[in-house]
Amino acid sequence: MLHKINKLQFIFVAVFSALSSNVLTQAIVNIEDLRREGEIGFFTSISASLDASRGNRDRDYYSLQLRFDNNSENAESFLILQQSERKSNEITMDESTFMHGRYILVGKEQVNWEIFAQYSENPFRNYKKRSVFGGGLRYELSKTARFGAGLLGEDETDLAGKSMQTDRLGFYLHNIFELAENISFNPTIYFQPSLDDFENDYKTSMILAIDFKVNKDFKIMLQYSSFHDSDPPMLAEKSDESISTMFSYNLSEVWKD
Repeated sequence: MLHKINKLQFIFVAVFSALSSNVLTQAIVNIEDLRREGEIGFFTSISASLDASRGNRDRDYYSLQLRFDNNSENAESFLILQQSERKSNEITMDESTFMHGRYILVGKEQVNWEIFAQYSENPFRNYKKRSVFGGGLRYELSKTARFGAGLLGEDETDLAGKSMQTDRLGFYLHNIFELAENISFNPTIYFQPSLDDFENDYKTSMILAIDFKVNKDFKIMLQYSSFHDSDPPMLAEKSDESISTMFSYNLSEVWKD
């Protein structure tokens, strides 16, 4: 039993500071920091955050995420499921559902191919739902740098029920800079322009993260995110920013023989 459990990795993440929505509820999600690139095997992880306050106004916020990874020498795949809810005086103010699945063909060359599907409901308060399906290539620029390019189909419904389908190009650039022995700076940039209106309809996102590895199991991450939608849904702002601090602890060693 313990031999099977040692394949499972449980991570509890506490988010104690956020100026906007949770990282995983943005329109463009930083998948680069969620990969287990080069790790062989089956992995399961669970993440959770809880924030509550009592006084003049009672506030409750929770977020729960479940993740599965299955990696081999020829292919890597993962599935992420997340549910979050924000309440004020027992009234639900914001509720979000997020799902993302990705499959990557891994070869000996510097270029890998990947396909992905994503679905979210009310990802950052101004979309009722958004679904994306696409694929493309992932190029290894260096040992730490990656460049991605592909095509994706986007289907969005705003809070008024208006639906819009858009075909987009998708580009991303990710790198890891070692600032010290246990400190790294991980910037990621996304750019998704519309095929029909390249100049006036595009989404961009810049995510800057600093990881502090206290030891092999405990990590602290500081992250700043900036998102811009040149053609946002009704009543939504074009730009959105957030900053968060997260703690994660790897309990996989506890379950080993």
